[in-house]
Amino acid sequence: MANASGFTLVELLVVIGVLALSMGVLVPALSQARRTARSLVSASRQRQIVLAANLYATDHEGWYPESVATAAMLGRTWRWQEPRMIKACSARADGYRCSAAGYLRYYLPNAKVLSCPSSPSVYPYLKDLWRAGDAWDNPDTGYTDDHALGSYCLYWNYVGHLTGQDRPFAGPQTNDGRSRGGTLLVSDYFGFNNWRSPESFGSCEHLPKAEATAETNEAAAYWFARPKDEPDRAGVNVKLRAGFVDGHVEAYGPEATTVLEVADALDGTTPAVSGFGLGAGQFFIPAVGVAPKP
Repeated sequence: MANASGFTLVELLVVIGVLALSMGVLVPALSQARRTARSLVSASRQRQIVLAANLYATDHEGWYPESVATAAMLGRTWRWQEPRMIKACSARADGYRCSAAGYLRYYLPNAKVLSCPSSPSVYPYLKDLWRAGDAWDNPDTGYTDDHALGSYCLYWNYVGHLTGQDRPFAGPQTNDGRSRGGTLLVSDYFGFNNWRSPESFGSCEHLPKAEATAETNEAAAYWFARPKDEPDRAGVNVKLRAGFVDGHVEAYGPEATTVLEVADALDGTTPAVSGFGLGAGQFFIPAVGVAPKP
């Protein structure tokens, strides 16, 4: 009679131990592979945004589109808002568009490119907004002058305030260096003390031990994390990307950033008071794309 075959208890424990060890090695590797893949996708999307802006400039004598990061205010026609804006409430003057799609839709037909792949979710109306442009009407609101914030920060023809240097920030106006301004066109969102996540770091890229903000009718969700001690952006473990006028996209770390705030003065000489979405906290932007001090 043949002997019955099977695993002994010791053999079974050895197999379980080997599987557990293998999972311990594979899971972090798979997680890193996913992060690398999302990083490559984000770089590709930013490169497409830069290409679209440059194609627009080529067709318009070298001039980039106007920024739509504006808002109507009582007592004056308009003021700046945060650079993530892709649809303003209304055009700031006759002849201007109130949506980035109004300028770039034909150069950038795929709306998904505007969404960071590491964000908690894709803004649900992004495709409809991009298709409708200036005429977009959010079905979840009772008014027609809707605005929307995306994942990335867009800097062409944007004016802000450089807090650490106490001077204006000017995004590029042309693609050939004819006008003053930096070379930064687009970047990941990374900042601190946004009105949606007070006293916290926020980013479209996943932050260590982060939570996701609630999605709103007007804004895409992002990740936020509260620091244990005094906030130090250089100590945040996150890898970011930005695209520039010459077409390249590069990675950078929090230690290589400078502080941008929403401007109150139209020329960027003073920052806005934070709160209610107007002064939207600090934005950490790559210092390499900022124009030198005049």
